[in-house]
Amino acid sequence: MGWFTGLMMQTANLFMVVILQALWEASGVSGLEKCDVFPSNQLIKYGLDLAVSFRAPPNSDCRKITNFNTNRLYWTLNNQRIAKSFYRSNSTFASVFIQDFTLAVGIVECHLDDIVLGGTVIRTYSDPENVSCIGETLHDCFSCIRLTCKWDHNQNGVNTIYTVHVKQNSNDLFCRSRGMKWCTFPEAEGPEVRGAINVTVTAQTSAGEADSEKVTYDSVWEIVKLDKPRDVQVKPELSVLSVMWRGNNWALAYSVCEVRFLEKGSEPVVKTVENTSKSTFDLTEVKTCTSYSVSVRCRIDVWSEWSQTVTHFTSINVSNVQLHLWRSKSVVYDKGKRAVHLMWKGINPLCKAFDEYHLFNQTHNLVTSRSFKPSENHTVIILDENAHRVTVAAYRNNQSLSEASMEIPSTAEEFNLPPVDNVNMFARDGQIHITWDKPYLTVTGYIVIWNSTEEDHQWQQTQERHFTLEGENFTLYTVSLMPLYENGPGSEIRLHAFSREGEPAVVSNVRAERICDRKAEIHWQPILYSQCCAFVVSYTVFYKTQNDIAFRNVTVDQKENSVILDDLQPKTNYIVYVQANSVAASSKSSFYTFSTKPYGEVFLITLIVCSVGLMLLPVCTVLVVLIRKEYLNEKVPNPRFSSLSIWSSQKCRNPWNQLSMPWGCDSEKSLTCQVEAEDYSILATSIRDVAKQQQNTTIQEMTPTTQTENTALVSFSSETELASDGKEERIKPLSTMDLETPRIHPVLLSQSPYKNQTPLTSPVDSPRKGLQGTAKPHSSEETESLLKPKLHGATMVTTYVTVDMFEHAKSK
Repeated sequence: MGWFTGLMMQTANLFMVVILQALWEASGVSGLEKCDVFPSNQLIKYGLDLAVSFRAPPNSDCRKITNFNTNRLYWTLNNQRIAKSFYRSNSTFASVFIQDFTLAVGIVECHLDDIVLGGTVIRTYSDPENVSCIGETLHDCFSCIRLTCKWDHNQNGVNTIYTVHVKQNSNDLFCRSRGMKWCTFPEAEGPEVRGAINVTVTAQTSAGEADSEKVTYDSVWEIVKLDKPRDVQVKPELSVLSVMWRGNNWALAYSVCEVRFLEKGSEPVVKTVENTSKSTFDLTEVKTCTSYSVSVRCRIDVWSEWSQTVTHFTSINVSNVQLHLWRSKSVVYDKGKRAVHLMWKGINPLCKAFDEYHLFNQTHNLVTSRSFKPSENHTVIILDENAHRVTVAAYRNNQSLSEASMEIPSTAEEFNLPPVDNVNMFARDGQIHITWDKPYLTVTGYIVIWNSTEEDHQWQQTQERHFTLEGENFTLYTVSLMPLYENGPGSEIRLHAFSREGEPAVVSNVRAERICDRKAEIHWQPILYSQCCAFVVSYTVFYKTQNDIAFRNVTVDQKENSVILDDLQPKTNYIVYVQANSVAASSKSSFYTFSTKPYGEVFLITLIVCSVGLMLLPVCTVLVVLIRKEYLNEKVPNPRFSSLSIWSSQKCRNPWNQLSMPWGCDSEKSLTCQVEAEDYSILATSIRDVAKQQQNTTIQEMTPTTQTENTALVSFSSETELASDGKEERIKPLSTMDLETPRIHPVLLSQSPYKNQTPLTSPVDSPRKGLQGTAKPHSSEETESLLKPKLHGATMVTTYVTVDMFEHAKSK
């Protein structure tokens, strides 16, 4: 594109020059002289010096430009300013000199400041060069020669007519070509056999003619090209290949031939046949059972074309081929069982020189055998703990042609020999290089085993401590190395390598697991080392939201197959893919999309805990209220579960003792008193009870009653509920008695010592005890004695006690 842009600029500049010239010509018609650049559109010979001038007559219109002066003009060549040291000028002319003009096309322009005053196009032509001629023999006739000449020339887009002039002895031969850089003379105008030949090429253009340098050949044989050999044949003779061909019979005594042998996968081998009268050659450096491609060419002075290629496959004498048999160290895999890897080499299966291999395994007097195809060269056999003799033989028509044997010691006699040290393997330029160090024990050699597939199993025995393997690109090779000791093979070391790595396999099964609001685990199926076409050195996980432009990434080594992304946004869609990286290239998996959750686990756990707490709060509140009501607010004890005790009369006459309860509640008051005939107290529980008390007081005044001191009589209200075995018992009130009460003590509000008294046996047990399955409650002897009058005829005093009696006392 650069040359096209330059050409367009040059064309534009040339178009401007043409317009200026047209304007100046138009101004000349009006009586003004024109300004111009000369010579115009000049064609010069390549490499000559060039002078271009600008003419500005005194009466020209270019002098009307403000501050016009020829000293202010400057020149450019293809838009590049020319140095002022090449300028010349006077009052009416300005010139520039260009030395050794070697451009194909050049545009020279004259400028005044930013104004182009004129320009010209310069083209070059060159002399024809590199002239050569070839003579081809016709019809196996040495004097029938057809001459063809070729040359090089830079035409630069100019129409050119070429003329080839051949002068031999007194003969002048001419061949013309229009635009073509070669020319063939007619058969009738060929050169003669004897005499020097002079060749000249002339290029004719509109600017003139250019002649090439004269080329001279001392003899026509210097330019004669023989026919390519024909009828090439290859015949095997013992261990050699005999090659035969046909060529120009008249040139056998003067020609030199080359025989090229090409083995598949190798560089060609070329053998020279000097001045022989026979067109034959025997190749002795050939391999058995190998395919060769053979071709021939000859020359007197100019080489002919290579002949048609002939392919031949060399044979082999199987009886002369020595088989080789190796084994690996025994591997014990079960009690009394061991595996041994056997390998043999000797006859190329491509030779088709035998039918099959037979493998014989002999222990004591027992011999077993197996058969293998010619392409098979290794196997694994299972042996017991005893010593064995193994033999491999090549068979054809049920006859052994060659064989090899080895002894495998028993398990007890086999030594545990060490492997090689410091093994290093690397790939370079399509080759796998392996180096290692010699073990501390004496070795007799090393075996290198390599294969790319189970079928392609090869090995080589070597005495060196390095090995180079020619491998195919992007193919994984498994290479095993083991030393050979006098007492058997050592332990094997196995390595893997690519001769040249490419892109690794594509990562598959990309997925997201354990997705949270701000985290997600990306998992993928790791690439196995056996997968084409490279070893993975790392994985890179790329991810972004659907609105992001660039991907973010996280890189882990080849041992990992997952990564945690912890910088995500809640409730967002993400695109992710995994890139597998090798030393040479990388591969990308398909895109995978997932969405983060709106809330995370912490938020959900907190929400659940708070929700459960809010749900349990009313329940707990109710339970607390019930517990408090059951245990903490039970401030007035139930008289049903009280004990009776004897108090002195003095205490009954004293004012009520106000004792502080532990929980400090003023609403709870209790009264315990010994009631005597002369002095007793009645607790009013209601308006009805007060009336009864007044009535009883009147009766007492009319009927005096005596009471023995230290006798306390208590009776329940008209009906009292007692708990017994979970049932209610109603006790009838005592019979009405004449009571004499000197006065009724006021009920004083005070702290009661009721709960602090030492309990005796209650007349009835607590209902709580009854519910626990205790024995049926019974009254104590003391209680019975208190309930019974001590003296016959004593008058019983009934005292009524209610739970709310103290509330009435407060109201008073």
